Amino acid sequence: MLALLPTICLFACAISIAFEAKGQTKLTIKSKLLASLSFVAFAWTLGAWQSSYGQLIFIGLLFSLVGDVMLAMKGRSHYFIFGIGAFLLAHLVYTAAFLSTGFNVAQLPLIRLLVMALLVPLIITGLWLKPHLQGSLRVAVPVYLAAIGVMLITAWGSMAPQAWIWIISGASLFAVSDLFVARQRFIKAEIRNRIIGLPMYYVAQLLLAFSVSLVF
Repeated sequence: MLALLPTICLFACAISIAFEAKGQTKLTIKSKLLASLSFVAFAWTLGAWQSSYGQLIFIGLLFSLVGDVMLAMKGRSHYFIFGIGAFLLAHLVYTAAFLSTGFNVAQLPLIRLLVMALLVPLIITGLWLKPHLQGSLRVAVPVYLAAIGVMLITAWGSMAPQAWIWIISGASLFAVSDLFVARQRFIKAEIRNRIIGLPMYYVAQLLLAFSVSLVF
């Protein structure tokens, strides 16, 4: 079962891309829902509810599932707003999960470098997107970018030796996949964004789901 759930997740991700390329919205939503339910079930099977860290990751995965479905909807802008709202909550809950493991002060020199390394890309991303943002998105997107930065910092500073590589890998892939969502929505809608970004996103969620089995 443990091996089957990630396989189902990634297979459903692949067919969702194929359905989206053909403009089959209902099948896209159903396949994305299956993929997202698979990473939620994966975390549950690994005993997510047995630790405070696991509980927070599980809640974050649920918010991600809601975001997936909302972003798969077509035709109404409020679906996108609800979607990024759900993902913002996912980032915040993941941040709380990483902090629940403690914060490794010994990592401060590395984290300072990470902050410097993040600052430039986040500013560039904000400037890249700014001309394409309207209304509430002018505030929502910068807040979202800030949440990504905080999540990455807390991931790198987390004190969970056995799970640390899974945590930083999952958090980093999640952050990068968001860039492809932004490009799809604001810059240029094309299937290439999905082909690159969506598998990256689902692998990220699976890595974070797996990490619950290593933090007690």
